[in-house]
Amino acid sequence: MYAQILIAASFCVAAYQDVKDRAVSDLVWIPALGGVAYILYSMVTSSNPPVEYELVKVVLIGGVALAAAYFGFVGEADAIALAFVAADPYRLSPIVPLVFGSAVALVHIGYEFANGNARGTRTIPMEKFLREQRWIPKAVLHDGSRTEVSGDVNVARDEVEASQTPDAMVEVSYGVPTVAYLGVGYVAFIIFLAFFSPSVFASLP
Repeated sequence: MYAQILIAASFCVAAYQDVKDRAVSDLVWIPALGGVAYILYSMVTSSNPPVEYELVKVVLIGGVALAAAYFGFVGEADAIALAFVAADPYRLSPIVPLVFGSAVALVHIGYEFANGNARGTRTIPMEKFLREQRWIPKAVLHDGSRTEVSGDVNVARDEVEASQTPDAMVEVSYGVPTVAYLGVGYVAFIIFLAFFSPSVFASLP
């Protein structure tokens, strides 16, 4: 319970930052790290469930997520967030929290799709791109030429900002706030657990 509250606290701040800036500070995860440390300590001292189960779960899911971030398929904060969801001590985690997060994602992406934002690629002015953090750049269009940027989502924006072409156009796709989906889903899961299974919630680290 206490560990989950700490992880949820990190997710609340991370979700806000992700929606606002599409960037999450590393400092946000300090409470969550404390929560994970408490989970492992509780499992070592009680051996129920065995700490090996928790370690395998976190290493397996977190490792896959970090590998995806390394190759540029997802943002670094997305990978970290998924690892913390996997660290939740509930026996059906991360499945149940991810179901909640997926529901949040479907609602938001459906809304953005209806508004035309999440429909493939579009071309926007550089000024709009620099002002709004929600766009993932694909290429810079300037004076009739098209210059593709890195497919690594962790560096693509930096490449465009460093291009120093304020009058250019940018080909972009909509970048969804994945950390926010995971964060809101995790908090919703904690609330659900506290109200509908209070004895289980209270028994968790």
